[in-house]
Amino acid sequence: MGNLFNAALVAIFAVHLVAFSTLLVRRRQAYYLALVLTFSLLTAAFSLRLAGWSPVWGGLGLDQWLRYAAWASAAVSVSWTVGRIVRRVQAGRQNCS
Repeated sequence: MGNLFNAALVAIFAVHLVAFSTLLVRRRQAYYLALVLTFSLLTAAFSLRLAGWSPVWGGLGLDQWLRYAAWASAAVSVSWTVGRIVRRVQAGRQNCS
C-alpha cells in the first residue's frame, strides 16, 4: 500500500475514533467502547505503517498484531450491534401487539 492510501486510512480511522469517543463520553454506553477500541487499534496500526516503523514480534510486525486485535474488537462490536437491533425489533413487535 502506498503512503497516500495509508495516510487516508489514518485520517478516516482517526475521524471515526473522535466521533465514537465523543458518543462514548456523552452517552456513557458500553456499546461504544468496542468501537473506540477498534478505531484506536486501526489508527495505531496504520500510523505505524505510515511511519514505516513496526517492531517485529513473533514473526509479525506490530502493525499486523494491532490489525488482528482490531478484527477481534470489530467482531465484538458487530455482535453488540446485532444484539441491539434484535432487541429493538423485538420491543417494536411487542408494542404493536
